[in-house]
Amino acid sequence: MNSTTLTEAEALRYRPQPRAMPQVEELVQDAAPAAEDWPELRPLEEDCSGTEAPRPFPLAALGEILGAAAQVIATDVQAPDAMAGGSVLAAAALAAQPLADVLLPNGQRKPLSLFVVTSAASGDRKSAVDDVACVEVNRRAQQQARQYHHAMEAYRNEQATREKGDPEPAEPKMQALTVGNATVEGTARLLRGQSSVGVFSPEGGEVLGGHSLKDSNRMAALAFFLKAWGAETLSVVRGGAGLTSLLGRRVSMSIMVQPVLLEQLLTDPLADGQGFLARCLIAQPATLAGTRFFSHANPHEHPAVQAYASRMAQLLDTVPELWEGGDGYELKPRGLPLDADASALWIEFYNAIEAEQAPGRELEDARAFASKAAEQAARIAGVITLFNDPEALEVGAEAMDGAIQLAAFYVHEHLRLTGKGKQAQTDRRLRTLLEWLQTQGQFLTTRQIAQKAPRAVRSLKTQGVQLLLEELSARGYIRLMGESWEVRHGL
Repeated sequence: MNSTTLTEAEALRYRPQPRAMPQVEELVQDAAPAAEDWPELRPLEEDCSGTEAPRPFPLAALGEILGAAAQVIATDVQAPDAMAGGSVLAAAALAAQPLADVLLPNGQRKPLSLFVVTSAASGDRKSAVDDVACVEVNRRAQQQARQYHHAMEAYRNEQATREKGDPEPAEPKMQALTVGNATVEGTARLLRGQSSVGVFSPEGGEVLGGHSLKDSNRMAALAFFLKAWGAETLSVVRGGAGLTSLLGRRVSMSIMVQPVLLEQLLTDPLADGQGFLARCLIAQPATLAGTRFFSHANPHEHPAVQAYASRMAQLLDTVPELWEGGDGYELKPRGLPLDADASALWIEFYNAIEAEQAPGRELEDARAFASKAAEQAARIAGVITLFNDPEALEVGAEAMDGAIQLAAFYVHEHLRLTGKGKQAQTDRRLRTLLEWLQTQGQFLTTRQIAQKAPRAVRSLKTQGVQLLLEELSARGYIRLMGESWEVRHGL
């Protein structure tokens, strides 16, 4: 048997080599972490749409007369600021809307009508606020009711004593500055004999839960109010009476609702889809219950409220211009343009709001409302202007600056209450992704997640999904193991 002698070099070549000791980092990375190696969990927030604290209502932005009155109402009635501010603003719009239209920098003409919806619970003094904010409006409404009662008595007496051959007396037309139970037919009937009306109620359930807004009538009713907001021709078909077309009418709205009714309105796909919500200035201020200790203050006696009521009476007494050859009630409001400084402010606000509607920006998911924000600011500025000076020829920078503050407040409230802000949407997607991950296997790649996750997550594409995964990892719900994400189960 031949033997083979290995040289020293060959022996070294075939000798088993000692393995290099791995680095500590490699050991940690390669080892499968135990359950106790998970970092401390930082839980996701629950869906908190509407629970974020509301911002203070910018009362001073309403201008000298309106702002001072709203402040007194909020203080003396001991009511939330947005309730006092919204009520005063809506009442002012009712008084101003027959008299002028605001002219935008591009020449478009917009009415001064506003739809204000404020939510507050029982006991938050909704009626007490309206009693002061609408003191002159209510006085006129009572006066109209008495006049109609006496006119009807005279009409019946004339009919009873009419002899053969005498002309048939004309039946008096009912007139009312405001209506509470806002059926479309009732509102249209009023507008046959007057130019302007306010849908006003401190108990908005009779509006939102009334006959016209029940399921069977909802679409037609919402369409009617959408046209009313835009000062479009109001067409109503009524059995036996045929088609009624009302030109040049103005309608403002001020309703206060219970939180449960507001929630129903905000989640109503028809109200959202048709654009009704996009035209409403909605707020839900925090309650003051528990802090409203007895006070001797009477807001009606305050000089600021008296000045406000006096200006309201002046505007309501102003005879609006009508179209010659119309039906006797078709308004012809004068144009109220923006001066150079107000125009510059408005354009800057318009552009800022538009930029925030881009994909990934704050107003991306609230475009319907955001697209109307600049117009709302112009309308509010026109109302403030006429209330400060009924003879004003144009909107100035001070009124426009205040109106922009108010519009911005309502934009924030819309995002807060609907949960359509960027952070709220991100939180919602994080919860959606986490719930889905916990129903899947323990290890998933980013690509698998981007392809199979729920649509609300998949729509973000790989880059957006990656950001959500990194946030869940930072909170301790998942962790990266090589190229896969390990899901933390058993929470």
